Amino acid sequence: MKDFSIFILGGLGDLARKKIYPVLYNLFKNFHLIKCKRIVVTGRRENVGKKEFLNILSKEVSSDNSFLSLFEYVNLNLDKEIDYKNLKNFIEDEELIFYLAIPPFLFKDTLKNLGMFLKTLKNKRKIIIEKPFGMDLFSARELNMITKEYFEEGEIYRIDHFLGKETVQNIFGLRFSNIIFEGIWNRNFIDHVQISALEDIGVEGRANYYDKVGALRDMVQNHLLQILTLIAMEPPCCIEEKAIRDEKIKVLKSIREIKYEEVPKYVVRGQYEGYREEKGVSENSKTETYTALKIYIDNLRWDGVPFYLRTGKKLYKKDTSAIIVFKKIPGLFSKILDCTPEEDIIGFKIAPENKIILRFQLRPLGKSILSCPIPNTMEWSAPNIDAYETLFLDIIEGDQTLFIRDDEIEKAWEFVQPILEFWREDSNIPLYKVGSFGPKEAEEFIRKDGREWKIL
Repeated sequence: MKDFSIFILGGLGDLARKKIYPVLYNLFKNFHLIKCKRIVVTGRRENVGKKEFLNILSKEVSSDNSFLSLFEYVNLNLDKEIDYKNLKNFIEDEELIFYLAIPPFLFKDTLKNLGMFLKTLKNKRKIIIEKPFGMDLFSARELNMITKEYFEEGEIYRIDHFLGKETVQNIFGLRFSNIIFEGIWNRNFIDHVQISALEDIGVEGRANYYDKVGALRDMVQNHLLQILTLIAMEPPCCIEEKAIRDEKIKVLKSIREIKYEEVPKYVVRGQYEGYREEKGVSENSKTETYTALKIYIDNLRWDGVPFYLRTGKKLYKKDTSAIIVFKKIPGLFSKILDCTPEEDIIGFKIAPENKIILRFQLRPLGKSILSCPIPNTMEWSAPNIDAYETLFLDIIEGDQTLFIRDDEIEKAWEFVQPILEFWREDSNIPLYKVGSFGPKEAEEFIRKDGREWKIL
């Protein structure tokens, strides 16, 4: 690994203070920053200098002098190209890692100004961009075009922090290292798949942002579709980042289009009661805080198998999971047992814990051999490792496997674009009670298919 320097643009914001700096400290403690020459933080507050910044950092993260000594602070207005010249004082011949810890509306100007500045340098560079990458298909394509005007695809790290979560990565591991699972991972054995990201909190001070985005953009277009690709992808030819990302894009290309007029058939939405009273929310807001979708993947492995995705705020509990629901036992066996056992499932619990759960049926202990089997569970669990820590280490090492490629971004936006356009014209948005399971329309949505939402 060569020497490198890290530049945090927007280094006084919540993302940097709450996520990036604690992760960098953990990497430092575990000797992953040995080759890091410096960490340069930029901010636009005129009353903040290096001393004031280090005081903030020591209070919020660590007072370890050896860690603090890595940091430099630079006043920089991201929309002023001339200010970027101030960064030259901290650049030698090392690799440069730039983290855009900034609001999405600043991405375009920052990419242009930073790109123009870097044209004067020969250093290798990497750039890290947070979601949301665009607000619709048009803006995502425009942002891709601007980014690739100044950076090669191999230099661009579009973050989806869900892909850094331990359980999400083990979807890949469980499938492709166990023949007992890969052999049944298809339409012959799987009835349907559920992917959920449920929260018991509301917008939590993010109303100005969230009211412009909504649940579909905030969670489905990126996080949930990425989990879907890992579940549905074909085995890659090799453990190599391009091969893995190639298989993911094949899944996105195989998703059946939801046409404008079909949106009510395949998608429901809702808004929690009291959302419009939140500070920063429009009094007439039609922004969805809940959405559920039914998706089909038109290929040989998944023909006819529905993937149900749902996400929402202010629901009954926090639960992020992916559940593979297998088909019910054939009727002949049900007659032998004189009952219908529940479906077997494989569950990937992503939050608040990291678990993989295998639920299957066994005869009740001490009962007759003909007794109706009941569910039994086997679990694997792992400690909660911050996803950003995993991803930052991959960035340092130059591994792009867990990052989103330009074509993935655009294909995901292509899928959700008709839904956004339909909702723009449709004023109907059902309300649901805080602490509930969501809008009743979402329950009816899955029950009409003879299924129900699962929880782990």
